Amino acid sequence: MVRSVPDEAMKSILSKIPLGRLGKASEIAGAVAYLASEDGDYITGQIIDINGGLYI
Repeated sequence: MVRSVPDEAMKSILSKIPLGRLGKASEIAGAVAYLASEDGDYITGQIIDINGGLYI
């Protein structure tokens, strides 16, 4: 999805993310796996932002 983003626009996006990088698919998958597991059974009605601190 981000491959077509021009370099200057990408630099601007990355400068706004406190961790300074885009997220990895494995980081999203880890959260999904947790929520789908028995450990996440009691979590309901939440919005979990996985964004490197972009929206705090």
